[in-house]
Amino acid sequence: MSLPDLVLGIIGLALTVMVFSYLIKDNVFFGIALYLLVGVSSGFATLLIIRSVILPMLISPLTQPGTQAFYLALVPLLLSILLVLMLFKRGSRMGRIPLAFLVGVMTAMALMGISRGTLAPQVLSIFYWFSPGIVAGWSAIRWWGLVEGIAILIGVVAVLTFFEDRQRKISHKSPSSPLLKGVSKVGQVFLGVTFGALFVGILSSALIALIGNLSAIVDFFSHLFAG
Repeated sequence: MSLPDLVLGIIGLALTVMVFSYLIKDNVFFGIALYLLVGVSSGFATLLIIRSVILPMLISPLTQPGTQAFYLALVPLLLSILLVLMLFKRGSRMGRIPLAFLVGVMTAMALMGISRGTLAPQVLSIFYWFSPGIVAGWSAIRWWGLVEGIAILIGVVAVLTFFEDRQRKISHKSPSSPLLKGVSKVGQVFLGVTFGALFVGILSSALIALIGNLSAIVDFFSHLFAG
């Protein structure tokens, strides 16, 4: 085993033990490992932003005066300066301008992602299974597809009804009808199943990472004692 592999293996083993020490109680070793994780992640994210965003999209165009890229780069530069001015009380109002652009762009991207990644596929799936023209072209009724389409339709309506009923309770509006309350309960079931599936996915990812880490530790010791 080479010296770099030995050093990296010892560091990884030490960090793993420090993280697992949290199972006993919250201690300083777990805090050190957590701070290292946050620090390394922040440093990596900062370096990635500098290399992938700031240098090619801001610094590099500014070194080419008179070009179209130069004038386009002045806009994010000005917005960045206004954002830095929020550190001072006098410039706090001016800093709201880049924040408004940032929130607006992020909101638009989120709505576009939700509409194209979630709502549109659900609507198209429902349309596919209930469209008269498509159903008439089937040689036999596809019962499983119809059940799937009905489940998607009921799930979407029930979840939207659940959020509407919850909003009524928060805003102290008039209570919903018994029918809408029943549909809201169905939506709560769909939400429970969704969050349960998400939890299982997160837990599975964590277990896979744990197995991979333990496998790396076993390989380290096997190579270490093998000479």
